[in-house]
Amino acid sequence: MKRIGIISILAALQLLIFGCTREEPQCLKNVRIATVLPLNFKPDIKYNNREIVLSNQNVTYKCFTNEEGVVEIPELIPDVYTINTCWELTGAQYKELLNEPINLEDRIKVLVTGTLPNTPIFSSEDLSLVLEGIVLKDLVISKIYYSGTKDNLNRNYSSDQFVEVFNNSDETVYIDGKYIALTESRSPAAFLAIDNPEYIYARQICKFPGNGTEFPVYPGQSIVIAARSARNHTISAANSVDLSCADFEVKDYDGMGNPDVLSLPMYSSSTAIKFFNLITGGPNGVFLFETDQDVLSWPEVNVPGSSSSERFRQIPVGTVIDGVEVLKNETVNGPNVGLKRLQNFIDAGFVCISASTGYVNESVERKVCKLGNNRVYLQDTNNSSEDFVVIKGPTPRDYQNPNLLNLEQ
Repeated sequence: MKRIGIISILAALQLLIFGCTREEPQCLKNVRIATVLPLNFKPDIKYNNREIVLSNQNVTYKCFTNEEGVVEIPELIPDVYTINTCWELTGAQYKELLNEPINLEDRIKVLVTGTLPNTPIFSSEDLSLVLEGIVLKDLVISKIYYSGTKDNLNRNYSSDQFVEVFNNSDETVYIDGKYIALTESRSPAAFLAIDNPEYIYARQICKFPGNGTEFPVYPGQSIVIAARSARNHTISAANSVDLSCADFEVKDYDGMGNPDVLSLPMYSSSTAIKFFNLITGGPNGVFLFETDQDVLSWPEVNVPGSSSSERFRQIPVGTVIDGVEVLKNETVNGPNVGLKRLQNFIDAGFVCISASTGYVNESVERKVCKLGNNRVYLQDTNNSSEDFVVIKGPTPRDYQNPNLLNLEQ
C-alpha cells in the first residue's frame, strides 16, 4: 500500500469536482468520519494523514484524515457507500505503536484496516470507522474451484475441482508438514463458529508430505491441489481445466490417479470418501493450519444428538494459517452469514458462486492488489467478501485475469 501524504489543494478540488451537480440530490455538508484505532495501540497514536475511500457503483470519493484521525468531507452526494481504509506496516513499525510487546517478526507485514460496507449516508451525522490490525500471512488460499461444470454431453461434471495455495511473501516458504482441511458442512449446520470460538470442526484433513525443506513455494508462486483427479479435464469437458500438472492429488498412497502427481492422503469423517469432497454448491470452508502435534490424537466428536458414524476432528483455531468461508448461495435468500463455520478473525466475510447447486464453471479467486518484483501480490485483509471475486472459466496459476486486478492507485 502506498503511503499517503497530507491532503492537497488538488485533492480538495477533485473532491468538489466529483461532488454535487444540479442534476444530483442536494449535497450533504461537512460529513465527518472519525477513525477508531485498536485498543492495544498507544493512546497518543492517531490515524492521521491516511486515505479513506467512499465508493459505490456511481462515484468514488478519496480523502485524507487530519491530525486527529478524522475525515471532513465538505460536500457529499447522499447515497449508500462502502467505506474503506488500509495502512501497511512492517512488523517492527507495528510493534512500536502498541501498548505492550508482542511476539512478531520484524519482516512480517501488518495491515491496519477498516471497512463499513453498504453504509447509508443521508444526513450529516458523524460516522465512526473502527480499525483493526491484521498480520499478513505468507501462505494464503488463492483459488477454490468447487462448482464443477458441464461435460461435452452437457452432463454435470465435478472431477475437475481444485484448490490453490499462494506464497504472498517475499521469501520462500515450505509447504512440508502443513495441513489443508474442510470444515463440517452438514445441513442443518452442526458446529457454527459463533457457538465454537476456540475450535473448527473438520470433515476432511490432508497433510502435505516432506521433511521440512522438500517442497518449496517460491515468492509469488503457488501450488495446485487436485481435489479428485489430476488429469486434463478439457478432454471430457471443453471448458474445464487441465490439472495434469497439479502439484498434489488427493488420493490414497496406493490409490488410482495420476502416477506422475504426488499423493496427498486424507483423513475423512466418512471412510467411504477418498477425495477432497468439495460440494459443488457449497458450503466449503477451506483452511490451512500448522502444528507439531499428532492431529489424529485430537478429539473427534459426533454431531450433538446424532447417532451417525460421521465424526469431526477438533482443530484449535490458534493453529490456523489462513481460511476462506465458502457459503451456499441459496436460491431464495442467498448466502446465510449465520452459517459461518470459520470465526471472524480467520475470515470476517464469505464468498459464494452464482448458483445454489453448482456446475457453472465458476471459481472464487483472490484479487491482485499490487504488481512488483516481476510478480503479483494478492489482497489479504482477512475478509473474503472484500478479497475474493467470482471468476468464470478458472485457470490454475493464472493471475492475469482483468477481473482479479484491484491495484493500488
